[in-house]
Amino acid sequence: MRVLKAQAYNPKNEAFADVELPASYEELEDTLQMINGTNESCAADIKYFLGDMNLLENKEMLSCSLYEMNYFASLVDKMNDYEKVQFAGLVEAEGSEYPNMKEIINLALNAPTLDYYHAPAISDKDLGEFYIDNELLPQLADLDSLTDEQYDWICDHLDKEKIGKEMREQEHGVFTITGYFVKNEEIKQIYNGDPVVPKPCDYIFRLEFALIPEGDEPNDQNTLSLKLPAATADIQRALEEIGAESMDDCCFYGYESLVVPQLADCYTDNDGFNILNHLAEKINRFNGDELAKYKAMLEAAQCKDIETALSVYEKMDEFILDRSCTTATDYVDKVLESLDLPMKEQFSFYLSKDGYGKALMQYNGVDTTSYGMLIPDDGIRLSEQIKKQTPSIEMTMSM
Repeated sequence: MRVLKAQAYNPKNEAFADVELPASYEELEDTLQMINGTNESCAADIKYFLGDMNLLENKEMLSCSLYEMNYFASLVDKMNDYEKVQFAGLVEAEGSEYPNMKEIINLALNAPTLDYYHAPAISDKDLGEFYIDNELLPQLADLDSLTDEQYDWICDHLDKEKIGKEMREQEHGVFTITGYFVKNEEIKQIYNGDPVVPKPCDYIFRLEFALIPEGDEPNDQNTLSLKLPAATADIQRALEEIGAESMDDCCFYGYESLVVPQLADCYTDNDGFNILNHLAEKINRFNGDELAKYKAMLEAAQCKDIETALSVYEKMDEFILDRSCTTATDYVDKVLESLDLPMKEQFSFYLSKDGYGKALMQYNGVDTTSYGMLIPDDGIRLSEQIKKQTPSIEMTMSM
């Protein structure tokens, strides 16, 4: 379950991207690829919590790394509602006005087991009334001999605000956004600054499939999970396990693509299984820059099927991904930088860079993507190239 929305920021190129946390390793890396940075070179800030309660209300968090922010979100995700209330009170009682993430994570680790006392009171008067109503004042313990009427009269004439103030000062308690909070033990320094990072998945795609049922009843209780890329022998063993001779005898119930989220909805039936496995082998060899470029191309092509995804892969050498350019103005500056023009600075000053940049990008077939600008070698946009290629692909597949 996602508990907060964060914004990752790269100060070097002033790029930013939003992500909901906690996230998988692949989602974190995808966010960093979008801003062309690393966990060490970029910062993350909390935009807001996704639940009903702002657990850091009245606090202004200092920036931290995306991995550390994700670790904090994973701790919050494990808390029940009662523990979240306890954590929010602990943060307000113990945290500084501008806490860093190390401090907050440490409090989150302490919250579930900390010995503390909590009361639903937000003022001294509320607190005094709470202690009286729940017979928690030792000074009233000797009034048992009184009738209920006499006891109620005394309670009605007590100075509740004064009693609450005395109890708060005596217990060293504080009022927080979640009520009255008293800590009965010292905070343990558990977190050393090394966040727990999610493990990367060991596959490009994952299929969950089963033998095609004989009747109308689904066969989803007898599924098998297969990680791709997979060797021929591994595929054959999987088929034998469910009693199938080939993928034609199977129906799929689940499909996952964490490494390439642009392909998350591109697999629709087992007719494309061999292409999917072949593509997984290709993607598995990518380095980080190549993966970012391929994602950018899939986005630009608005890829919706595995056949197109393979076509996009085959065109990777014909495109450049400029990850330093994020706006039309950036693109113009890049082009002007490569030109030898007289009075270049004056020309640049009087030029409408945004308008000229958009026109120049359209002329050169440049696409703006989440990962940077995709620049074709021949000036033709990727989507146009794929559109022209589609009929020949369909003809080849039908032969």
